[in-house]
Amino acid sequence: MDISKPHTDISCHHERWDINADVVSGHYAVKKGGIKYLPKSYSDQSDDEYLYFKDNTSFYPAANRTLTGLLGLMFRRAPVLENAGAIEHQLKDVITRDGKSINELAKEVCKGYLTTAYYGLLVDHPSGTATSAADAFSEGIRPFVCQYPAHSILEVRRGVVRNRKALVYVRLLDDEDTVRELQLVNGIYHATIFKKVGSTWVPQTPVTPTINGQPLTEIPFILLSEDDNLIPQPSIMDHVVQLNLDHYRTEGLLTACHMFTSTPMLFAKGVTAQEGDKVSIGPGRIHIAENENADLKWVSPGGDGIPSYERKLERTEDKLAVVASRILARQKAVAEAAETEALRQGAENSVLASIANHISAEITQALKLVSLWTDGSEVRYQLNTDYLPAKMDASEIKALFEVRQGGDMSFESFFYALRDRGVHNETLTLEEEQKRLEADAERVAEQAALLPAPTTSEPTGDPVA
Repeated sequence: MDISKPHTDISCHHERWDINADVVSGHYAVKKGGIKYLPKSYSDQSDDEYLYFKDNTSFYPAANRTLTGLLGLMFRRAPVLENAGAIEHQLKDVITRDGKSINELAKEVCKGYLTTAYYGLLVDHPSGTATSAADAFSEGIRPFVCQYPAHSILEVRRGVVRNRKALVYVRLLDDEDTVRELQLVNGIYHATIFKKVGSTWVPQTPVTPTINGQPLTEIPFILLSEDDNLIPQPSIMDHVVQLNLDHYRTEGLLTACHMFTSTPMLFAKGVTAQEGDKVSIGPGRIHIAENENADLKWVSPGGDGIPSYERKLERTEDKLAVVASRILARQKAVAEAAETEALRQGAENSVLASIANHISAEITQALKLVSLWTDGSEVRYQLNTDYLPAKMDASEIKALFEVRQGGDMSFESFFYALRDRGVHNETLTLEEEQKRLEADAERVAEQAALLPAPTTSEPTGDPVA
């Protein structure tokens, strides 16, 4: 078996992932796909005629707009990282080998997962000779999170290890010349790198990573999938992509109709081949034929089929709006009742919030593995799940302030409660607000120092006898 080939349970989904990626990418990727996405308008259409037809068929970027909107909702507020150790102070700005921060990593994971519902994260730690954690960090000997999009995951197997489910074998494609094989052997984690030499895959010396001198008892790979399934499942974007392609093909049929009906056709009768080799039409031009039955006339095709295609386009756009939530919805003439809209939006947002929580939990798991290799500190990472911004009114602010004054809420919780309900700008961070408060206190102290010192007045006049 070629070690660089994906398992059949995974490879059968590659075409679907490729289609999703092209449609999400938009105009250029879809047009490059040619007849894969837009069939010829008639069977014997020449290449030049098809190219003209394709160039005149517009592509509606619904999938791209939907994905951008979903990511915008998930990152409308900055994700929250809770850690008091090395991740917060040393690693959060460079968590991958190519220099991505944790938030940049999270955005790429979200984009990949929304498109394919299949993504992998491997926590890797290079070996070195440093004798202290500080020296190791300075030499770059520290854990990194490695990203594996869907196409890079070749095989994943799960088994029972010490009476619990765990990954026992993982095969990953680093690049076209490098495959990484991870496995548990007698409960110990081993990693083997395969390098391509000519047409042969040559294994390198297996490595047994350790933490504090002890080998790992689990594979530090996190698979993000629907319902924790090892076999890929349809993603949230699958139906949007298929409807987007339906829209594109209907647009093609409508374009073909317009091209056919907008150009009158010239019919000639009784003109011999010699006379009709080339007929030039123009104002003031006269054509004379010897045949008394010769005739030239224009015929304009009817456009009876155009309205039906236009209605089909509208119905497809409405379906896209339903699948892609309000991001693509066309404005309705009659507004929905507030209760109806709240119920619908609540259902839509709960789906996205569920995905955000799932991704947050898996990124948290990866960061916990990073922490194990550093200082063992607690860590938590959470993406935004509040997609219905609502301003806090004065009574709610007063009640919250009383809770804070009563000592039942920390300043941090008080700040986030105000920010999440629109009192503060949603991009404001706790650190920025604390700096502003400190600056205000310094300005008050400086102004107080400039005021003249208070004086006591002496009694005047004669003393009373």
